[in-house]
Amino acid sequence: MKTAFALMLGLLAVLPVGAHFEVTPFPKVVQAGVATGGLISSDPHAFVVYRVEVPPQAQRLLVTTSGGAGNVDVFVRKGAHPTYNGAQTDYSSKYPGTRQQIRIPEPEAGTWFVGLQADGGYLGLRLLVQAPVMKGALLQPIFDPPPGIYPASVSARIKPKVKKSVTRFTTDGNDPDDESTTIPASVILTEDTTLKARSYTAAGSEGPVGEASYQIRPPGDVIDLVSTKTISHLASAKGGRHLFRVTVAAGERLAIQTEGGKGKSALAVLFGEAPPTGKKVKGEATLRGANRVVIAETQAGDYYIALDATGPFSGRALMASVAGDGPDLMPWAEALRPYVSVEEFDPISCEVQEELIGAGQRRLLRYTTEVRNVGSLDMVMPAPEDNPFFEYHACHGHYHFKGFAGSRLLDLEGNELKVSRKVSFCLLDNIRWERGAKTVKKYNCGSQGIQAGWGDVYDSGLPGQWIEIGDLPAGDYQLELTVNPDGILTESNYENNVVRIPVTIPEG
Repeated sequence: MKTAFALMLGLLAVLPVGAHFEVTPFPKVVQAGVATGGLISSDPHAFVVYRVEVPPQAQRLLVTTSGGAGNVDVFVRKGAHPTYNGAQTDYSSKYPGTRQQIRIPEPEAGTWFVGLQADGGYLGLRLLVQAPVMKGALLQPIFDPPPGIYPASVSARIKPKVKKSVTRFTTDGNDPDDESTTIPASVILTEDTTLKARSYTAAGSEGPVGEASYQIRPPGDVIDLVSTKTISHLASAKGGRHLFRVTVAAGERLAIQTEGGKGKSALAVLFGEAPPTGKKVKGEATLRGANRVVIAETQAGDYYIALDATGPFSGRALMASVAGDGPDLMPWAEALRPYVSVEEFDPISCEVQEELIGAGQRRLLRYTTEVRNVGSLDMVMPAPEDNPFFEYHACHGHYHFKGFAGSRLLDLEGNELKVSRKVSFCLLDNIRWERGAKTVKKYNCGSQGIQAGWGDVYDSGLPGQWIEIGDLPAGDYQLELTVNPDGILTESNYENNVVRIPVTIPEG
């Protein structure tokens, strides 16, 4: 099987060194000027990070929490995740209660991260991020319908946000200039296109470039799916249809689910051919559901999955999960999100005492490890006491399974440049990624394992979640992560234990 698109999921959370707690498997994006309310943290130490895009010429960045009950600390950082307790952050607010505020004058445009750290837990919290632009600043044009993957041609409109201006656009990937074509009433897109647009005032001032990428699939085109790999950013006008195919063996469990985005859609699944359109009729073998369909015991061959637009929708994600007979561990590539960090390690720190790294200043490529059990049965770990495959970590106060994951940095030809020490893990239920999985956590550091449909996350801020890169020059590389590298744990499938992603090491 093959996948047709790059996968666009991420994970935003940072955890304390002493343990790791529940995080979210999807990016939490907060829109500037739009409040997010009803936030809850029953975990007394949880740390969740939100992402916000700050526009050019922003007067200030104002981050405010309020309402509800409990205690929360707030950390804000430009370009990278803040870390637990603010060990690495640009701004912080740590007053008692839920009322916190951080004000940053004239922030640099780009991506900022806001970390909410529970201090005993909170309930009903409201988060508001504001980034008002300076008076007279030009704004980016917006695009309608939203960018995404469409199953047919799109009539896209470019809407200026600046009064008494001329807005120009391009479709060739270049930024518009004062000689580019002015926007028409709509642009008909029949193939993959990146629209770019910017506004100009009568005095000749130019605004920032707005950008939107559209992928256009020919009507009836079939997208092949890989088990547990999400295809994101699906969109359609009313009446449109995305069609997918997944190949399975006999007797497996096939679960299809959609989530996220705005609008209305419905699933239809049929073995051997595309599902018919319209409502289910008597005797029809098609399985239908608003956002989830499960086939408990599959036939061997191809299942066709239709995602039908019962109304316009955008920003939807679809995933098919095929579970064999047994546990199956799989690293989740979208969670890696690597970044470079220069840090000082004290000789008495846990990292140095456990021989993960030497004392002093070190340049690291940090990343998050998320491991999902995509099999049909739980991964149940044996008792650690007197077991040679476990080691007791005095700094953490519990046992870890030795050498559970390892990573390498490769050049673009696949040659090894840097290698990490194999990292030991305390395996537990951390995130419930499969909607049909049991809803209650079962495994922890005292009784280790990962339920079917659950995953464990070791955040980039935790010890060992790095490759030491020293004076490696800036450039393009590959990050490879392997779980269960020695095959000690019994799985139904070992072929999905390695992932690679491209990574760019910046200057400095």
